[in-house]
Parts: sequence; C-alpha cells; structure tokens
Amino acid sequence: MIVTATQIEIKSIIGFFHFIPIVRNVKIQLTNADGLVFQKLKGFRTLTGWENKEAMKAFRNNGYHLDAMKNLKKVGKAKSITWEAHTEPHWQEAIEKLRGVQF
Repeated sequence: MIVTATQIEIKSIIGFFHFIPIVRNVKIQLTNADGLVFQKLKGFRTLTGWENKEAMKAFRNNGYHLDAMKNLKKVGKAKSITWEAHTEPHWQEAIEKLRGVQF
C-alpha cells in the first residue's frame, strides 16, 4: 500500500477562505477515487492510503486535486511525504514523518 501524508500551512485569513471550497471539492473527489484504501482528514493534514502508486498519482494529477495544487499559492504552502506501508498508519507516525519535510 502507498501512504501519503500532507500538511497545509495557511498564509492568511484570505488564504483560509480560498482553502474552504478547495478542500470541500478535494474531499468530493476522494470519495470517488479508484484505488483509495483509506482517508483521514485532521485539521490541515491529510493521510491517505492507496492500492498502488498509479492510483495515488491518478488522483493527485487530476480533477480538483490538480486544481488545488495549481492554486496553492493563494492559500499558503504545503508539504507531503509518501511511503510504502503494510498497515494503515496512526496519525502520530504521519506527523513524525512530516516533521522531516520542509514547507
């Protein structure tokens, strides 16, 4: 399984207002994503599991998520990390991995 953790840092109140419809649309896209094993959303962090790298990339590079990446500068900045796992990780593991990545 491929796991991706992402964290968004909002730059301003205006960025927050741009973020709200973006995250709503990405959540809609997630509900219909092929190959999604699990999803967790917590504040400005996401944790997703995918059957394989191709499924993860198909989600990442299309639809609302692609639009979100293109418009990230209006919101703030992001960091993410992807790894292989045999089981669904706990939030603490994802947070530890994200600490090693810079915005």
